[in-house]
Amino acid sequence: MPTSGPERLGPDPRPLDQQFWDPEMQTMGREERRALQDERLRDVIRRVFERPVPLFKRKLESAGITGPDDVKGVDDLIHIPTIVKDDLRRSEAEHPPVGDYRFTDIRDCVRVGTSTGTTGTPTLMLWSRHDIWVEYESAARWWWRIGYRPGQIITHAHPAYLYGGGVMLQGAYEYFGLLSIWVPPPDTDELAEQALRFWMRVKPDHPFTGFSTGRFWEVATKVGINPEDAGLNIPHMPGFGLGKGLPLMTAGAECYAYPSGPCGQKPGAHINEDWCVIQAVDPDTGREVPDGEWGNLTVTTFGRDNPLIRYDLEEAAALLRDECTCGETTIRGLWGGRFKDLLASQGKRFQVNEVESALRKVEDVAKPTLEYQVVKPKRHDAPLVIRVESTSTGDRMDTARRAAAVVKEELGIDADVEVLARDTLPRSGYKATRLVDD
Repeated sequence: MPTSGPERLGPDPRPLDQQFWDPEMQTMGREERRALQDERLRDVIRRVFERPVPLFKRKLESAGITGPDDVKGVDDLIHIPTIVKDDLRRSEAEHPPVGDYRFTDIRDCVRVGTSTGTTGTPTLMLWSRHDIWVEYESAARWWWRIGYRPGQIITHAHPAYLYGGGVMLQGAYEYFGLLSIWVPPPDTDELAEQALRFWMRVKPDHPFTGFSTGRFWEVATKVGINPEDAGLNIPHMPGFGLGKGLPLMTAGAECYAYPSGPCGQKPGAHINEDWCVIQAVDPDTGREVPDGEWGNLTVTTFGRDNPLIRYDLEEAAALLRDECTCGETTIRGLWGGRFKDLLASQGKRFQVNEVESALRKVEDVAKPTLEYQVVKPKRHDAPLVIRVESTSTGDRMDTARRAAAVVKEELGIDADVEVLARDTLPRSGYKATRLVDD
């Protein structure tokens, strides 16, 4: 049988009991991998000057880097200024439609999309065929690590159309060899029920996981469907790793959708270092923070047609370089949330998801799903205002006291908890708004 062409779209098959998707890259010696990174970074810098790529050329020249030979490898990244999302937005506004930071002409690309725009004007995303292949291969390492195998059935409910994440995920699943059931986000009860009933007809081998798990669970209970019959797990993604850190698994689709994936044996997610350098950077100095400490998630991609250099996502990351028991030799990363969502109250600093973790210990508000909002503190010495729904017919004041008690125990702050009737707070089919202004 042929291994490529119209008869089979996807990678070459491999033994199902093989430990790694790409053993050569995933178990490469660290010195050899660093040499590969140095070579690929030098190629990116050469392209900046030869094409040229104006935004990055300006950044390099502002740091005294006047030609490709001034950057020898990864150790020189410290001399290159970071860029942030607003730099990309400004570039696109001043040089429409795609900005002056692209390495590839728009007509040499085969896919266009946008970011979600949850933190401002959406940026445009461009992918060449090669860039899509890099993402699909990167995702395949992740799927293989966590036990997925070609021939299984998977499901997801990512938004579609111009949003770039949905089609990327669907394509990555299909490339890997999974039958992917793509259901609509549960923006309405009717759409959620449609997905639930389809999962009961064609049951995925792996349960639905994602931002909207709780929403599907909630609708299932409304329409009389046992959520577990539809293949749903309890709608809670536990944190694991360093403190409250989660495995670092994405760096934004505009940068690198699948830079890493967890192995489940040690904290964090293994980084695809042959296609990127991920740094945890002190934003004041531009230098990397010590391993295990939180810094700004800063990513440099290479080995693709549309790379980015020192892209600071303004999110928290921590790196772990100790040897992993799974046998993969890459470093691992943890994600700590958006720094913009970092809250300060009563002398404590914390993320909204830490409030969520505490509230889940109160059964009256955690079941069937946890629906809550946190009001941004205006006075740091005042109790944190939290609104949470409850289906309990008991004393709401008692529920509020117990919720405030667990927040005090977990976060060390006082909370003013308002317990609301079910279906009071707005619902979202994708990313719910948990932090509000008032």
